[in-house]
Amino acid sequence: MIRKLRFAAAPLVALAVIAPQAQAQDASGPGISFELGAAGKLTPRYFGASKLVLSPVPLFRLKRLEFPNGFAIGGGSDEGFSLSPSIDVIGKRSTKDSPELTGLNTINTAVELGVAAKYQMGNFRVLGAVRQGLGGHKGVRAELGADLIVKPDEQWTFHGGPRLNFGNSKFTNTYFGVTAAEASALYPATTASGGLYSAGLEAGVRFQVDDYWAVEASAGWSRLTGDAARSPITAQGSKNQYSASFGVVRRFDIGF
Repeated sequence: MIRKLRFAAAPLVALAVIAPQAQAQDASGPGISFELGAAGKLTPRYFGASKLVLSPVPLFRLKRLEFPNGFAIGGGSDEGFSLSPSIDVIGKRSTKDSPELTGLNTINTAVELGVAAKYQMGNFRVLGAVRQGLGGHKGVRAELGADLIVKPDEQWTFHGGPRLNFGNSKFTNTYFGVTAAEASALYPATTASGGLYSAGLEAGVRFQVDDYWAVEASAGWSRLTGDAARSPITAQGSKNQYSASFGVVRRFDIGF
């Protein structure tokens, strides 16, 4: 766990070095505005597990991208429609770390790459993301959510709302299925169909330190559903899945 924290701190050190050299530019006209940072995130050791593990997570949010011809994505603020890259990492699942999974194959670390979209109007926003898995799984995972936003002043922002998580059959069979070769009395052969695999809630807070730096924290709960909830893997752990994160981000405005 300490080693993972060191990896998480590395991007923050790099940001601290870059920050004094970066010159803020007018966030209007051709250019790009984005937030870059890193967070430590507590998540279940594997899908269906009751134990949590701390891992580093990169943070990148595209706030505005405007080309010289006038075409633009996002307006630089949180209002309106915006697109950003979506990146997530699912840690390795092995019997070495989780002896209760003895007999099941090891699943290597998976990196998910995709796109996230958000539309915000006043105190309400809807958001979604879709990502393709690489490495540990080759499936597709998607998320949908909505938030009520409370902003008591210019520094503090609170949000909270429902979350829905989806995966295609390649994803669900990787993490909730049991092949014939793995089957045992404890883990009978199981096939998991794609679709909604969990639903829950998330709440978070952001503190804007200055025009550039901000700190964020969030906590979430979800309940496994459908074949994910009926999986024998889940039966050895928990249908309730909890998460928490704490991160730091810095904003950059670069003109073209």
